[in-house]
Amino acid sequence: MDQNFTNRIKAFLALESPTDEQVREAAVMLLQCDPARERAIYNTAQRRPQAMLPWIRTDLRKYAGIRERGLERHDVPEYNRKAVSQVRESLSVRPVTVEPEKTPLVSVSSVRGKRQDHDSLPESIKDLWDKNTVRWKKIRQLHAQLMSMVSSPGYQACDGNEICHTLLEADTAMRNDYERYDKYDASGNSTADDIKATNAARTTISRALQRKTNSEKQIEDTQDAVNLLFRVGANMKQTTIEKLRALGISIPDAKR
Repeated sequence: MDQNFTNRIKAFLALESPTDEQVREAAVMLLQCDPARERAIYNTAQRRPQAMLPWIRTDLRKYAGIRERGLERHDVPEYNRKAVSQVRESLSVRPVTVEPEKTPLVSVSSVRGKRQDHDSLPESIKDLWDKNTVRWKKIRQLHAQLMSMVSSPGYQACDGNEICHTLLEADTAMRNDYERYDKYDASGNSTADDIKATNAARTTISRALQRKTNSEKQIEDTQDAVNLLFRVGANMKQTTIEKLRALGISIPDAKR
């Protein structure tokens, strides 16, 4: 993949008020992204560049996201197919805390129930269930949005790739948290997996505190890391706790 080309797209998108010539150059980049589909925008932009600026921005932003995910245009259909397949598998298992739909897009084959000892679990572990209930609903909503896009005239895989990426991230996070919830050892016995997960959590927290700014996803990962450390009873310095609070991280069962 030509990273220089990706950087040129991003540089244009960062411009607040591009000149006519810059818009025409952006139209050329858009044509390179998809010659067949973007020809009309390119042609019009050569005559009326500023009029086409909103369309050029929108489409270039879409292609920039695809390239930042390490995909070429021909990779997108398979990426989307795998994402939708994984998501539909998750949607076929409905959490017991979610009301069933009358006409679901994905048939529910089973219902996921809570652990029998759910009420006695630490708050950080019970929170995994609640968080995944919200995630499951969000995934169902995004999947319906994607299916509506797919059925629209002129739809192409590149149009839905951003939603597929969001779905895949949310679904993977949900699966990971269900695994943590299901495998939590209420007896308090540490396992090799706990040790590995603890080390990874400390690394996540350290990196978050070193960054000048953190994205929404990085903040969510940091919150998950903090929850895990409290679950396994790992030590955390008070100064670290205060720094985490300053980032907007919630400290579970904070008694330190």
